[in-house]
Amino acid sequence: MSSLDAGYSTAKYPMTLGHMRPLRAGLLALVLFSCRDKGAGGGEDSARSLPPVFSSGPASSTNWDIDAGPVMLVSLGGSTDSAAVILPEITDSTIASVEGNAAPVTGLVFDLFGRGGKIDGSTTVTPIQVPDARQECDAWPLVRVRSSGSGWRVGFAGAHVQAIKLDSIEAMTSTDSAALAVSLAETAATLVNASDPAFRGLPFRVRSAYTFRLDSIDVVIADVVRSVNEEANPRIEHLLMIGEKRAGSIGKYTTGYYSRTAGAEETTQATEVLAAVRVGSSRKPAVVVNIEYDDGRVLGLIERVAPGQWRSLWRSALTDC
Repeated sequence: MSSLDAGYSTAKYPMTLGHMRPLRAGLLALVLFSCRDKGAGGGEDSARSLPPVFSSGPASSTNWDIDAGPVMLVSLGGSTDSAAVILPEITDSTIASVEGNAAPVTGLVFDLFGRGGKIDGSTTVTPIQVPDARQECDAWPLVRVRSSGSGWRVGFAGAHVQAIKLDSIEAMTSTDSAALAVSLAETAATLVNASDPAFRGLPFRVRSAYTFRLDSIDVVIADVVRSVNEEANPRIEHLLMIGEKRAGSIGKYTTGYYSRTAGAEETTQATEVLAAVRVGSSRKPAVVVNIEYDDGRVLGLIERVAPGQWRSLWRSALTDC
């Protein structure tokens, strides 16, 4: 299995459990090396893929953008009013240290965001005591969120970020959505070949796509996939892309970031766009992503570092419950 936009292998957000962590880390590192070596010639793939999952540095090197605030909330989904408190400086090697601790949210109020923009503001939270049984797995501290808003996905301490509203390809007219899907599939086909030759020549389809405008620039975030439909061994390849073009222009998007992951259809990690925001006084655009594995999840931020250039600058520790 390779890695994806926020993946743990080639682009990567890894996931490991208990005493299997060392073995899995080695396997994922091997995949990461082999996939990046594939695009070493032009340098584009390695430059735009997410950083390695297993950090070799201390917690202070996680590259969290301090302008985004001290912590981040992630909704547990469904009808629950509970949320996980993501501690940005915690790594895979230190996640166990937060077990049993109350969420460090005293005095904080939060703004809540979804793909549709800002959902609620000045929201207060209360730490939740975690049952002892839950301590057998790695997890973030929990809080109860006091909000009348629904559909929010992430939260940031008040006034640290501003909302960016995303428009889904599903809400476009049939003509516009078809044109965007064709454009994205054609762009995907021009990127470096996948490490697995079984995917070469197969058509791409758009799994999800969102657009938004940054001043004079139109941006698209898309998950484009292609499949090997073998009954005994079905496989899937994901390509997460971020592209830009001049606002209102008819031309194709120029790729500013992409990352691949591939593997068995039932176990390959899936990346979901949770929200897009502008960070700090500089209003730096960033996309919040969630990467689900068969044994856990990782959160990440992909930020715009220059015109036409996006980078994965931070990823959270892996949690498995």
